[in-house]
Formats: sequence, C-alpha cells, structure tokens
Amino acid sequence: MATKDILSEEIGDGHLSLLIAMLEDNTVQWREASGALSQEEVCWQPHSGWHSIGAVILHNAEVEAYWLHEVITGELIPAELSARLLSEEIDQGAGKWPVPPSQPLSWYYAIQDEVRMKTRQILHELHDPLALYGKDRKFTLRWLLHHVITHEAYHCGQMALLTLQYNSSQKGK
Repeated sequence: MATKDILSEEIGDGHLSLLIAMLEDNTVQWREASGALSQEEVCWQPHSGWHSIGAVILHNAEVEAYWLHEVITGELIPAELSARLLSEEIDQGAGKWPVPPSQPLSWYYAIQDEVRMKTRQILHELHDPLALYGKDRKFTLRWLLHHVITHEAYHCGQMALLTLQYNSSQKGK
C-alpha cells in the first residue's frame, strides 16, 4: 500500500515547513476534488447575493493576502489586486456575495496562484513560527498560517456543496 504524506521544504524549525506544506496540500486537494467546472458553474449563485464558487475562491485569496501579506509585512494589499479580489464587494460577515466576474475557472486559479506566489516569497524569508505580527493585536506566524489553512478548508466545503446544488438545479432542464 502506498504511503501518503505532506511533502515540505525545510524552512525555519520545521513547524513552518509543515504548515506551508499543509496550506499547499489543502489547495491541491480541493482543486482536484472540484474537477473541471464550467464557467457557468463557477459563477452560479443558488440565490441572488449568495455564495458562488468564483466569489469564494476570490475571498479565500483575499483572506490569504490579508493575513499572510498585509498583517506580516504591514503593507496594504495593492488596490489593483484588491479590486480583482472583490475585497470591497464581498462582506462575508454580512452575507454579501456579489455576482463574480464571468470568467473561466482558470482565471480564478491564476489570481489565487498569484497571491500564493507572494505568500511563498514572504514565508521563505521568515524562520520563527512564534514571531509576532500585527499592529493592534499580535498573532504568531504559526497561528496566521493555521488560520488561513482552516479558513480555506471551511470554504472548500461550501464550494463542494455549491457544486452539488448546481448539479441538482440542472437536472430536468
């Protein structure tokens, strides 16, 4: 029987390596599980103002950019990237989800990959999982990575349910 493990590069004391590998593996797993979604499926909302797979992908990328770029470096997410991520339009807490751009899944993945590339660059410069980041509130690097991993996993469940809802809505059409 084949052994399954999370592969990681050695960064810092090993804790960071494992957490970064978990973040990467989480993304690979949900992308594989999603398969080849149509553009219609990516943008579909079960009801006006509700989640869509496209908006959730953008939201996940925005959350990663906020916690792992902005909080760590102190630099704001660039306005151009924030606009593509629909940062102002999506308000998860208020349940406000706009219709996402009518683009293929690859477009969404490219934005997420752009954010992830910068995440990798930032994290490869850091070596202490207990280093503190943030202005008013302080977070360890270990907690920041954990938060982004669990946040993405949470929303990946929503994307799986959206796929099931979409497929159910198309039966009999």
